[in-house]
Amino acid sequence: MTEKYGNYSSAQIHSTKLSIRKCIFFLLLYVDPETKSEYSDIDVVGAFRNLQYKINGLNSILLEPPELVETMCLLEAALKEYESESFEWAIYRKLILDAGSKIMDVKEGD
Repeated sequence: MTEKYGNYSSAQIHSTKLSIRKCIFFLLLYVDPETKSEYSDIDVVGAFRNLQYKINGLNSILLEPPELVETMCLLEAALKEYESESFEWAIYRKLILDAGSKIMDVKEGD
């Protein structure tokens, strides 16, 4: 795949998507009522922001693939849900799972 800084193989893009997907799914563990106590030292908002910066970087390198827009929208909605006074775990979980699925839609080759 020819992009901003040269050529990236499909395997490289796939590996990057998997890495980002793992980061997305870790956002579940940080907030899950069953596991959050194990991650009490994690700044959840900071983790969201770092992930969003990473995806923004990928967006730039891959010359703005449209599939990343929905991923970012889902993550932003999940962050807003997390910060909400009326936080609902089920809604947050669904948004995170959808974001993890959507990142895999980014094309890996021409």
